[in-house]
Amino acid sequence: MSQEYKAEEIEYNERLRRRLRILQDKFKAGEVVIAEGLDVERSLDAVRLRPDGEVDLDTVDGLVRSMALAVAEMHDREELKKQASLSEIQNMYFKFIDDNFGTFFKMMTEKGMTPHDMGMVAQNSERSITEVTENLEQFLEVIVQFWDGVGEIAHIHIEDLHHNVKGVFGGDLFPAHDENIASKCGFYTDTIVLPDPFLRSKHIFEYHNLASKAYYLMKHAMNILKYKELACAETEDPIVVILPDLAALQEDEHDFYQHLGREDSLVHSGKLFGRKFESFEELMSFCNSLDSIESVVAEIHDENRVLFDTNWTGDISSQIIKAMKEEYMKPFGEITPGFVLASQAFGRMSVSNEMLIKSSRLNGTPIIDAPTSWQYLVWKMEYDADRAEKTLKSQDLHVVKGLSDLSVGDMQWIGNIPPEALIQIRQEGAMHEIRDILGKGVNELIDANPINFHRSRDKIFENINIAFSQHQKNLDNLSNKKWKFAGKDIGSWLVVGSLEVAAAITGTPVWGMATIAADQILDVPKLKDIPQSIKKLAEENNKVNKSPVGLLFNVHKKSFN
Repeated sequence: MSQEYKAEEIEYNERLRRRLRILQDKFKAGEVVIAEGLDVERSLDAVRLRPDGEVDLDTVDGLVRSMALAVAEMHDREELKKQASLSEIQNMYFKFIDDNFGTFFKMMTEKGMTPHDMGMVAQNSERSITEVTENLEQFLEVIVQFWDGVGEIAHIHIEDLHHNVKGVFGGDLFPAHDENIASKCGFYTDTIVLPDPFLRSKHIFEYHNLASKAYYLMKHAMNILKYKELACAETEDPIVVILPDLAALQEDEHDFYQHLGREDSLVHSGKLFGRKFESFEELMSFCNSLDSIESVVAEIHDENRVLFDTNWTGDISSQIIKAMKEEYMKPFGEITPGFVLASQAFGRMSVSNEMLIKSSRLNGTPIIDAPTSWQYLVWKMEYDADRAEKTLKSQDLHVVKGLSDLSVGDMQWIGNIPPEALIQIRQEGAMHEIRDILGKGVNELIDANPINFHRSRDKIFENINIAFSQHQKNLDNLSNKKWKFAGKDIGSWLVVGSLEVAAAITGTPVWGMATIAADQILDVPKLKDIPQSIKKLAEENNKVNKSPVGLLFNVHKKSFN
């Protein structure tokens, strides 16, 4: 036996003895109870002690070891959570941002400006750029150190909020600067999880010029402070919470999302160009060979798969030219028009994968307020469903998309709620009655068991359509109650826009997450290349029948009162 193997065995035995001690303590405290007749009961009876009082590990079988591991993990999670409450973490975070940018936020509020306006002011002169960015490195270092210390604890707190409708924001660095996403979704979710935008903007702070750095630093700070009141409010469940992206803190997770993004970009580019790509290297070689706008356009098979921004107008040629001039393309140096299309597919698909996995980890649902990101998420679900259909040889897989496609005209929902009113509603316990009146809500839509979808696509559409038709009627009932919160009628918060749901009904839990570890649907990565955190998530999702779902809240600006 090698010294290295022997050392590993000693370490494992020490970890096992610790787990067994925790299991024993939990039994003594009555926190673990075994039902009679189970196999594990016989396994526990077989455990013996050595003369020195330590457990004889040769008498501990796999059932007991698994049980001890599960109990120890639960114990460690609870101990970790005791180090800092979620409220403490959020208050510490917002205090730090407020200490550095509170003066600017007060100025913005008093002058009726937006975070974008403040960002433009920050990059307006050499003096302001220097003032805003002179301590940028130290500021970002504190942010990283803070989340290194309490990020995992914050995640566990949110993961353990069971029976809580969680909306996990994704698809952009942070919600739109000119509105409040909690105002749009606060009646339909219990908790909205927002990302730390400073961590998400790592590439900007590394590669962009000082003016861009000043703009994004100021804009992010102002945008975050808009949510301070909601995140720090004393309510039963947090209305808003800021969490770090684990991929920004853990390199292996970031690499894994990029790997998935490369795989999905092959599928997307295959549909875009009407040809099959065997590898990402082959895709990049092909796209780099398209060194003129004319050559790219000539190769495009499906123009509908070319999407840079839903707000961009003009033909494909002009959009590609515009994309090549975007700030985020500058770090790549000299690029071809084909490279722009390949990088767009890779980047967008990486983000969609991260969004779905993050939401799954937190037992939440992706919430998007950017139609471009929404379309790529829908495509991602479509590609997974197609892949699962071929692998599982099933004809019962669907992608359910677009509530606005089902309804005549625009949807209407409660989506202009003042933050102070949202806090008052939660603190007075009025949300339960409001949800009862609204009837069918987001939870009913996102909790569907994919195994039950052995029905036609039209039937699924019909069920969702009925639910939201009823929701429209219930809105009238709620408005007629003339309730006032923060001095405003609920009826004054109605907005008009598109409220869409996309669900990948794959017949397997969470878009094939359970089969990642089995290396079935996603051709690669191999098992050894999957981060441990993702393996664990896949194992957990194997026990849950849940399909990936996304929600798009897109308000027409003219509808605001």
